[in-house]
Amino acid sequence: QTLMSIVDVFAHDQWDGAYYWRLFRLASCQRMTGEAASYLNTLTRCFGPRLAAVAPAQSASLLQTDLECVVGESDVAEYRLGVAPFLEVELTVQPLPAGKTAQPLGFLRKKLVKHFCFVGETVKASLSITSHLPRSITVDGIRMFLLTSERYEAVHRVAHGLIEEEDSFRVLVVDGPVEIQPGSNTFRFEWTPMTIGHYILGTVAVQWKEASFHFDASALRRPVQSIEVMPSEPTQTIELNPLFLIPGHTQQARLVFHSGSDIVREGKVELICSDGLKVVPPGVEPTDDTWCDRCSVPLDACGPDSEIVLQTHVKSDAMKRPSDNHGHNLQNMHSFDDGIVQTMQARVTTLYHHAKYDEIIAKEEEPTSDPMSTLLEAMVTTLDRPALTVSQSDAFPYDDDHVMVSVTLHCNTPVPFFLKEWNVSFPSLLKVAEDGDMNQQMFGHAVAEGEELFFGFKCTRQESGSSSTTGAAEEEPILHVILQDEFGKTFRQVLPLSLNGILAQMRREADFSTMNVATADLRCSSYEGVVGSPVKFTFEVDLGASQSSSQLPIVYTIYCDEADWILGGRVQGFVDGGSRTGRSFKLEFVGIPTQSGLIKRWPEIVFEYVDPSPVASNNGKSKPFAPITVHSRNPEEFKSLAYTHHAALACTTLLDV
Repeated sequence: QTLMSIVDVFAHDQWDGAYYWRLFRLASCQRMTGEAASYLNTLTRCFGPRLAAVAPAQSASLLQTDLECVVGESDVAEYRLGVAPFLEVELTVQPLPAGKTAQPLGFLRKKLVKHFCFVGETVKASLSITSHLPRSITVDGIRMFLLTSERYEAVHRVAHGLIEEEDSFRVLVVDGPVEIQPGSNTFRFEWTPMTIGHYILGTVAVQWKEASFHFDASALRRPVQSIEVMPSEPTQTIELNPLFLIPGHTQQARLVFHSGSDIVREGKVELICSDGLKVVPPGVEPTDDTWCDRCSVPLDACGPDSEIVLQTHVKSDAMKRPSDNHGHNLQNMHSFDDGIVQTMQARVTTLYHHAKYDEIIAKEEEPTSDPMSTLLEAMVTTLDRPALTVSQSDAFPYDDDHVMVSVTLHCNTPVPFFLKEWNVSFPSLLKVAEDGDMNQQMFGHAVAEGEELFFGFKCTRQESGSSSTTGAAEEEPILHVILQDEFGKTFRQVLPLSLNGILAQMRREADFSTMNVATADLRCSSYEGVVGSPVKFTFEVDLGASQSSSQLPIVYTIYCDEADWILGGRVQGFVDGGSRTGRSFKLEFVGIPTQSGLIKRWPEIVFEYVDPSPVASNNGKSKPFAPITVHSRNPEEFKSLAYTHHAALACTTLLDV
C-alpha cells in the first residue's frame, strides 16, 4: 500500500524517471504476491508516451513479456478494463457528402460531432491505435459499439457510462487475429445503415486473449463522434397520362408506378378531382353510379425495377360558352375564363426500404427496422380552352344569291392531333353548295399547338319565311370537327360560328318582303370632325314593296341623344307623293358633335303614313294611318376631336352697384 501511494504521487509530479522505477518496484512486488487483475492494471501503466523515453529497453521488454502472460490468465476474464495507457485510441469519421455539424453534449460536458448520411450510404470510420509497447502484439479482435443517442444518454445517466454489448444497436468488427505494431496503426470500419436515427460511436473494445480493454468515447480526448441517418431519396416515380384533358369528353387515364431501386412494402393511390371532373376507381367500369369526385385503391407490394399500371376513366364537364347580350354563343381564343382550371391529382403514398435492406437483414448484420415513407404526386389538367377555338368567322356575299363563309380555328392542344372529319350546319337561310366544301386537302392534317386552320365554304342563299317562324335549332351556325389522337381516340369539337351580322341582314331582307317596312341608310359628309363643327347628314330612304299605298303622305321625325349630337335643319315634316321618286327619297339635316372621342350612336328616324285629309279630323292635325317599321343602316363610328385652341378677347366691364 505504501508503494502504491508513492506511485500515485510521482504520477502527478511529472517525475517520469522516478515514476517509472516506482511502477517497476510495484510490479515486482505484485508479481510475487499480487493477484492477476491488479498486476495487469499495473503492467498497463508501465507503458506510455512519457515513460517510453525513460524506460530501459531490458525492463520494458521484461514487463511486456509479463503483460503477454497475464492477459492469458483466466482470472482477468471477468474484469472490464477501461482506458489502458499502453494503447492510445482515436476515432474519426471520413467526410460525407451531406456534411457535419458540432454541438455540445450537455450530460457529458463534451463536444459532439454529428455526421449526416442517408439510408443505404456507406459510412467509413477510422480507428487509430498507437501502441507504446516495445514489440508488436496480436489481439483476437477489435469491436466498435454503435448506440442510439437515447440509449447512450440513458447508459451515462443510469449505468454510470459502462457500455455493454447488449446496449449497442450495431457492433462493427475487425476480425482477428489483428497485429498491432509499435507506433501508429489504422483500422477501418464500414457501415451501411438501413434505419433512420441518430447513432453514437460509443466504445471501442480490444480483446487480447482473456483480457478485454474498453475505450469509451466519453473518456477519450477527442470529441464524441456520431452519425445522423436520414431517409434515402426515393427512386420511385409515377407517370400520369394523358398530358391534358379535353373539356366535355370522357378519356382514359393511365397511372404508371415505377419502383426504381426501392423495395415497396405497401402503398395507396388516391385520385382527387376538382369541380367539373369525375373519376371511376381503377379497374371499375364507368356507369352512372361509379363516377365520384375522389377514390383510393391499395398499391401492391413490389420489388426493385417493378412497374404497376392502373387505368381509369375521367369525365370532364363541357366548358360554358359565354354569350353576347342577344343570347348568341361566342367562341374565340379570348372569350373563355382563364381563371378556372379543372385538375385531377394523383397521390401515391408508399412504405419502402432501401434496395440493400433484404441482403443486409439476411446476413443478420443489423436489426430489422420500420420502412420509410414517401408521397408522390402528379397532376393532369383540362385545357383552359377547348382543343379548337374559333378565332374569326366571316361571311361575304357575292353574286346575287351566294355567300362565302370563312372560318379561322386556333389549336390549343400541347400535343398534335389529326383532322378526321368535319361538317358545318347553317340556318335554313344558307346551304352549302354541292362543291362548296373547299377543305378536302386538310383531311388527316396534323395540327399542333398555336397553329391556325382556315376553312372555307361556298353557300347559296335559300328562301325562308320570317324570323318568327325560324326554328330555334337553326338560329346558330355550327362547325363540327372530329380530332383523332395518336392512339386512335376521337374527340368531337362543336364550334359555334358568329355570323350574326349577315344572318340578321338576311332575315331582315326576308321580313321586308312581307311587312310594311322601310330601310334608311344614313350618310354623313365626313366621319371625322371637331367638337362643335357641323356635319351634314343624309337619310336615303327606301320604302320597299310596302303593302300600303305609296301615294299616302308620310310624317317623319329625326331624333338622337343630346349627349352625342345636336340636330338642326328639317328634323320633322311631311313627305308626300310629289316629293318622292318612286319608293325612294332623301332627307338632309345637320348634326353637331357635343363630345370628343369615338361616337357610335347616330341619329335615328321614325315614319308613319297619315290620313290625306287631316283637317277634317283630329282637331286639324294629321291622323296616323299606318306605322312603318324602319331598319336603319348606320356608319360604324364617328371620330370627334376636341378643339385645341380658342380665340377670345377679354375686356373690363362697368357694373352698376
